[in-house]
Amino acid sequence: MAVELKYGDSGTLQIDVPANSVLVDFSTPRGVPLDDPAAAVAAAVSAPLEFPRLQDATVPGDRVVLAVDRGVPQMPAVVAGVIHALVEGSARPSDLEVVLAVGADESHQDPLAALPESLRNAITVSHHDPNDRESLSYLAASKEGNPIYFNRTLGNADVVLPISTLRLDQALGYAGVHGGLYPTFSDDATQKRYRAPSSSDWSALRRRRCEEAEEAAWALGVQFTIQVAPGAGNTLLHVLAGDSQAVAKRGQELCTAAWFHQPAQRANLVVAAIEGGADQQTWENFGRALFAASQAVNDGGAIVICSSLRCRPGPALQRLMGMRDYDSLLHELRRERSVDATPAALLAEALERVQVFLLSDLDEASVEDLGVGHVGSTEQLERLSRQFDSCILLGNAQHAFLATPAE
Repeated sequence: MAVELKYGDSGTLQIDVPANSVLVDFSTPRGVPLDDPAAAVAAAVSAPLEFPRLQDATVPGDRVVLAVDRGVPQMPAVVAGVIHALVEGSARPSDLEVVLAVGADESHQDPLAALPESLRNAITVSHHDPNDRESLSYLAASKEGNPIYFNRTLGNADVVLPISTLRLDQALGYAGVHGGLYPTFSDDATQKRYRAPSSSDWSALRRRRCEEAEEAAWALGVQFTIQVAPGAGNTLLHVLAGDSQAVAKRGQELCTAAWFHQPAQRANLVVAAIEGGADQQTWENFGRALFAASQAVNDGGAIVICSSLRCRPGPALQRLMGMRDYDSLLHELRRERSVDATPAALLAEALERVQVFLLSDLDEASVEDLGVGHVGSTEQLERLSRQFDSCILLGNAQHAFLATPAE
């Protein structure tokens, strides 16, 4: 049975898998990508959920800041849609600023690329630096006593418009619709606290983090949010704008329809692909894909992650190099606060019960040092697939969730 699985920006795997081994093919999400994301954004902010039109929620002279989270698909088009709606209202381009969550050295896209030159020249773009104390403002203490810091540009704005990606509530590390605002635009200490792998119940931890993010957004005065539901690759399925709670409720319905999968049984092999450009090819998304695949693979089975990942493993992942006592390592990783702490902990957990393989742009030695099998070709993946009598194919695994089949 010939199957096609897309990965990276333009990579395609065409592999011949035994027909009777494929339990289910989740290689593409349910839904049709938007033809014109900028127009969809402009329409969403002009007819928001349970909130006045964006144009009516601002007045001339307001300093409006667009706070753009990491990894937003079609980011320049999304930003263009918001700015066109604002300018067609009462906003002056010189009163608009875009603050990116990624540092200047991490930026892969110009957020103003879809705007005409006259607008690009008038709008300021800056990058959030969680380590620069001078660029942070203290707002308040949370109910749990944690200090709430925000990027000073956001704190000084009259209107803050968060832009981020909707995910399923069950997705790894998701802190709700406000998670793209806090801790994303907070200080380094807060971000490290959120990055720490948890040894407790994830659902309870997620609930606490969502509550804290909502509390922080309220302290900043944010009630309006713009959220995009991702499609395959770099596409969008939906754009929602309006009251945060209304967007969150509708967003979960849309994400469930597109990305929630419930196979009838576990498989001995799960092939999970990470599709999208450089902003999607991250260790964070490797962790999300691994987490999704882990829900539906049998103990003793295998997971193959297909990606164009090329960034080197960070300090937490490097702890896995040469390590085989994963139980002891997990105790150490739960004290880790680096960006790759959670992916490293997930990988250590997975390697205790299954084999993990990786197709990437990394060299073979770098992959195998992590205890992960290196996949270098379609032929290699085909040979691997023939070793297992059951298989699940999962495309765009960084967005998807596989519900654990009932035993």
